[in-house]
Amino acid sequence: MLDDPARFVYLPPADVLALLDAPHGASVVDFGTGTGAYAFAIAKLRPDLRVVALDEQPQMIALLQKRLQTERGLTITPSGTGDLATLHRTAARVLAINVLHELGDTALRSLGALLAPAGKAVIIDWNAAVDRDVGPPRDHVYTVDEASDRLQASGFTVIAEHLFTYHYALVAQKAAT
Repeated sequence: MLDDPARFVYLPPADVLALLDAPHGASVVDFGTGTGAYAFAIAKLRPDLRVVALDEQPQMIALLQKRLQTERGLTITPSGTGDLATLHRTAARVLAINVLHELGDTALRSLGALLAPAGKAVIIDWNAAVDRDVGPPRDHVYTVDEASDRLQASGFTVIAEHLFTYHYALVAQKAAT
């Protein structure tokens, strides 16, 4: 399901990339990358970016490494959660697709800690306000307002919103302290 090409129909990689608005040569962390479907799509669309495909599951990292052997020339670095300390404050952009509803507070703080000064996070998740036949049940995900409130409670400032067919996207920065 993570590699189903239908995902790219209702959540187009070019639209995700536009929301990222990453500067030339920037580091982008795909937080909770899974099989890396969007990490690979972004790396192909923007070969100037340094994409870190971060996942907590070693089997996903192994899949990414194997895929990189056949798809050479992409600037993707598979990383596990053991690499979080080395990635601290290095990401111009963090992308988190379909993971907000699964993240605990500690993981959400870890996501924020990856951001370089003036960095932005693009959080895309299933919209609980939308009837759909795909994705998790509506009672397992957030509405746009609930997601925005959760991010703000975790030290983010939401600076933009975007709606997709089944998803919302929130662009956020770390709140000024």
